[in-house]
Amino acid sequence: MKNNMNTLVVCSKEESNKLKQEIAVLTTEITIKYTADNYKDALQIINNSDDLDAILIDGTMPGENILNLLTNYKNEILLSRTIIIDNIKLDCYNLSASNYQIFNVIPKNYKINELIISLKEIKNKQEKYNFHKISIYDKVAEILKKLGIAPDKNGFHYLRKAIYECYLEPSLLTSITKEIYPMLAASFSKKESCIERSIRSAIETGWDRGNYEYSNELFSNCVDYYKTKPTNGEFIAIIVDKIMMEEGRTIY
Repeated sequence: MKNNMNTLVVCSKEESNKLKQEIAVLTTEITIKYTADNYKDALQIINNSDDLDAILIDGTMPGENILNLLTNYKNEILLSRTIIIDNIKLDCYNLSASNYQIFNVIPKNYKINELIISLKEIKNKQEKYNFHKISIYDKVAEILKKLGIAPDKNGFHYLRKAIYECYLEPSLLTSITKEIYPMLAASFSKKESCIERSIRSAIETGWDRGNYEYSNELFSNCVDYYKTKPTNGEFIAIIVDKIMMEEGRTIY
């Protein structure tokens, strides 16, 4: 795991500037990479960043609804990397609809060294338990390689990103053409038609040279291995479903 922790701080601008200075004096292991002074902007960062190691939120910001913020995380894993600054009991943040709980709640009158210890504990927990087992990106890459799709192909990277986004937001599985291709086109600065062709080519190449037994295991209930190949949408949906089933979740 990298040495620096990329951290999002959600509080007033004055408090975030003060916190940056205090942390910089005491440690170089924690980097406040993102800041937000309202929950709407915070949620945008949380749901669109792939590199968040820790999230620190002021739970007492006027006019803001902390529970609304927490229950709208796309990736519930990040709840386990979240520290709330508040003066209420931890049980109030144990979200019953989630398999993951807030890492910690600390009081408003916290000492900076205690906060740093809590942040480092998140890092230690990630290192000890390989938080999220292996990252979804790594898990997807492993599956694609088993299916004969090599990382030197553009389609490999487009597929990995598409599968990751659909894992976070399964409703996108019904909008591959309308939402996923435009999203990938913007991310990789390519035309949507190029994205679609590269994904199709990667799937066809993998289908012809990949691990037959593994492919048949994954797709046998949906595709006749000898007669046809999965469409781009079918391919993405089946891998998303596999990962979610392994985690005890369902797509819908």
